[in-house]
Amino acid sequence: MKATYDQIGINYAQKRKSDPRIAAQILDRLQGVEKILNIGAGTGSYEPANMDLVALEPSLEMIKQRSADAHPVIQGVAESLPFEDNSFSHALTILSMHHWKNQAKAFQEINRVVTDQFIAVSWNPKSTGFWFTRDYFPEIVEMDQHTFPSIELFEQHFNDVKVEPLLIPEDCVDGFLAAYWKRPEAYLDQNVRNSISSFSKLDHIEERLQRLETDIKSGAWHQQNQSILHQSELDAGYIIISASINK
Repeated sequence: MKATYDQIGINYAQKRKSDPRIAAQILDRLQGVEKILNIGAGTGSYEPANMDLVALEPSLEMIKQRSADAHPVIQGVAESLPFEDNSFSHALTILSMHHWKNQAKAFQEINRVVTDQFIAVSWNPKSTGFWFTRDYFPEIVEMDQHTFPSIELFEQHFNDVKVEPLLIPEDCVDGFLAAYWKRPEAYLDQNVRNSISSFSKLDHIEERLQRLETDIKSGAWHQQNQSILHQSELDAGYIIISASINK
């Protein structure tokens, strides 16, 4: 089974770690869990240690990076869940749906194997004025608005869909795209960019990175982004979606 992260996921676990403040926001939605399926589980970030959980991950490279004491993992894809009907009370996915090849089919599968709730962390590119995509890489928004599922698609497949912002702390330890919103120099680091899948889709980025570096050194970045410099957390368009299963 070939998967995207077999190519781009080398050393992924070094930068993509659970941030406890984000984990608390997710855990708050996991009430009444009996057994949970984590889809697109990666290296195991945000998997609650004290819950009955099974992880599903397509990439063997990512599976290899899971810790020895992580929850059990099965290699598989969201569009064809290798489980019997009603096997789980809840399903969870963290920033993985934009990699699913057929989101509608995956949603059908989730409704088949889950009985209660589906909790998803996603991104709404069109809702954000995040400086990194606004000023330097607007094509990320253009790409991602076609790959992240719309709320309308959720509403077609699930009941009681609720959308709430996922707030990103200023010193976030998880290395996803907006994690460094208050530390712009981090994006100049190749190791940081390697853990952000958006960069694997971009060409000719050197000029934009050079412009960012120049803006940081000149003070232009700080001048343009004064409104966020005193914030301790940011709504950068990331969302937590809670939905009831539609049988």
